Amino acid sequence: MSLRLVLRAAHRRAQPVIDPHFIAHRTLRRALAPRLANATGLILDLGCGYQPYRGLMPKAGRYVGFDRPGATRMDVGGDAQRLPFRSGVADHVLCTQVIEHVPEPASVLGEIARVLKPGGRLVLTAPLTWGPHGEPYDYYRYTPYSLGRLAERSGLDVVEIEPTCGLWATLAQRVVDTIISTYAKDRSVATVTLLSALLIPVQWAGYGLDRLIGPRGDTLDYVLVARKPGDLRT
Repeated sequence: MSLRLVLRAAHRRAQPVIDPHFIAHRTLRRALAPRLANATGLILDLGCGYQPYRGLMPKAGRYVGFDRPGATRMDVGGDAQRLPFRSGVADHVLCTQVIEHVPEPASVLGEIARVLKPGGRLVLTAPLTWGPHGEPYDYYRYTPYSLGRLAERSGLDVVEIEPTCGLWATLAQRVVDTIISTYAKDRSVATVTLLSALLIPVQWAGYGLDRLIGPRGDTLDYVLVARKPGDLRT
């Protein structure tokens, strides 16, 4: 429980370097920021959690955070496989690190396509290289080809699918995550924080090399942008 508290607190505070998942959070944020900057109209954040990316959408007309019942900071609760929204209501849907935890991801993509307006956009991230997390609700990892197939089979047009980082960031984050999960699980917040601080050089080295070399080789996550066919009605 203490490790979860540290991760949640770090994510809420805009990913400080003490965050054990600093690289993952920073690379996701870098991937999402330019793709959300011009999002307007009604934004549905599917699996919003603590709403860490709400600030990346300054032009949003209305923001609705959706998550499972009881989740922190949600506006609407329910099942992502049966969204409680009418068809064609959303201008944009944001869905980050959710579909790996859903047993039937095609149902979620189908629901996203249903609630999007014609011309509306989906921005979605999903993991490729991660260990088990959120057990026992952790089912899938995604290549760009599986993401593209899911989007197209739901009736969406793929605009782009890009990695969030490259090999060096992936290696550094996986090393840090494995050490923290192995040696700090169920320990005090102070222990997790201290171990995370000692591992800061590993994260910065991996992140710095990745920025220098570029997103080559393996990646932690992919970001998908897809569009519902038709003209956007505002």
